[in-house]
Amino acid sequence: MPATRSARAPTRRQALAEAPISKHTGIALNTQRPTASLKSTFAVTKHSTDLVGKTKPKPTLFVATKSVLSRATSAPQIIGREAEQTAIRGFLRASVEQGRGGSMYVSGNPGTGKTACLQSLIKQSSASFTSVLVNCVPLTQPGQVYAAILRALDIETRADTALSELEQHTQHAKTPFLVILDEVDSLLGSRQEVLYRLFELAAQPNTRLALIGIANALDLTDRFLPRLQARNCEPLLLNFNPYNVTDITNILQSRLDAVCTEPVIQRAALELCARKVAATSGDLRKALDVCRHAMELAEAEHKKRQGDKENPNVVVMPRVSIMHVAKALSALSGSQAVQKLDALNFQQKLVLYAHVQVVASNTQDKRALGLAVSALYAEYRVVCGRLNMLAPVTRSEFLDLVAMMEMQGVVAVEALKNGRWGGRRATGCPGAADDRALRLLVDESDVRRALSNTPALAPIL
Repeated sequence: MPATRSARAPTRRQALAEAPISKHTGIALNTQRPTASLKSTFAVTKHSTDLVGKTKPKPTLFVATKSVLSRATSAPQIIGREAEQTAIRGFLRASVEQGRGGSMYVSGNPGTGKTACLQSLIKQSSASFTSVLVNCVPLTQPGQVYAAILRALDIETRADTALSELEQHTQHAKTPFLVILDEVDSLLGSRQEVLYRLFELAAQPNTRLALIGIANALDLTDRFLPRLQARNCEPLLLNFNPYNVTDITNILQSRLDAVCTEPVIQRAALELCARKVAATSGDLRKALDVCRHAMELAEAEHKKRQGDKENPNVVVMPRVSIMHVAKALSALSGSQAVQKLDALNFQQKLVLYAHVQVVASNTQDKRALGLAVSALYAEYRVVCGRLNMLAPVTRSEFLDLVAMMEMQGVVAVEALKNGRWGGRRATGCPGAADDRALRLLVDESDVRRALSNTPALAPIL
C-alpha cells in the first residue's frame, strides 16, 4: 500500500470552507500550515465504555445517518466517475507505481469529487510509494511550495535551499513519491516560474516524482501550457463535470445504505434534492447539506409531536419526506443571486471584498457609478496583504478574474471614455481612457452575506 505522511493541516476545503449553503459543516479552521494527508477513514460507530465501566448510550440510527451525511465524512465508496477513475488509475500505473515521473492536471467545480476520487484510488493501489497533499492557498509566495513539499515528506529544509534539495530528492529518493497540489492556481505568479519548474521536475529522466495539480479553473493550463509543450512536459488533462441527477441520487443512497437498510429518507425526497442540486451547481456538498438539514427539520417536527424536547435519550426515528427536503432547499438555497455569489472561488470573493471596501470608503452615490478597475485592483492588493494568506495575482490575471465574474452575471464591465461611464465619472478613476469600470449586478447585502459565510473573510468584513 502507498505510504502517506501524517497530516500537517486541513485541506483548502477545510481551511477556507467554500461552503455556500452549509451551516452544519463542523470543520475546524486552520490556514497556517499547507500540508495534509490523503488518508482518511469512513466513520464507524462502535460501543464504548467510560472510566467506571458503564456502557455509553448507543447513538440512534437517526443520529448515525446524519453523521454520514456530513461533509467531513468520507464516502464508503466512489459512485460513478468511471471514466475519471480509469484515467487516474492509468496515470498512477504509468508513473509512480512504476517508479517513474509524470504529471496530471485535474480541474472541475467545487464538490465534483476530485479529491475524494484521488483518495480512494490511492488507497486501492497495492504499489509501494509515498503520497502527500500540499494545500497551496496558505502559501504567501509561490516559491514557498518547494519547502512545503519537502516538509510534507518529513524532510527538514530552509527556504533558500528548498528548490535544490527538492531537485536532488526527485532524482535520488529511495521510494517514488506522488505530490498532489490542491488549489494549484494559487501558485500563479507574474511569470509562472514555480509551476513551470514543478512540472519540469516531474518530466525529468529518472525522476521519482509524480505530480497532480488540482484546481477549479478549467483554463489554468492555457496560461502556461505552450511553454510546457515546448519543453515536452505537458501534463495529462482531466476535467470533472458537475454531478448529474443519477449520480447524486446514487451517492446519497449509498451513504444511507452504509448505516441502515430502512429508508430514513424517502426515495422521492432524495430524487427531488438531486434534481434541484444538479440543475443549479451539481455540487455534491450542497446535496449533503440539504439532506442533513431536512433530517433536522423532520427530527424537530417529530420531537414536537411527541412532546419530549428535553430527553436526549428518546429514540427519534421520523421519516424525511418531500416536504422536509423542499423546506431545506428553500432555506439553504436562497435567491439566484446568492447562488451565483456562493459559486465564486476564493480569489473572486477577494475581488468582491475589495469592491465593498472601496465603496464603503467613498462618499459618492456608488449605486449609479462604476468603480474603476485600476482602483479595485489597488484595493485588492491591499486586502491580500492584510490577510497574509496568499500573494496577489498580476493585473492581467486580475482582469481574467473580473471577466469570469462578468460571464457569471455578478458584475458588469464597460470601457470608460475620458474617465466617464454613462455620463458619470467612475469612482476612483483618474480619467484614463484605457481604464474600465465595474458595477455590481447583485445587491450589496447579498455580497456581504456571501463574504460573511467565508470563514477566512468573515473576521475582517
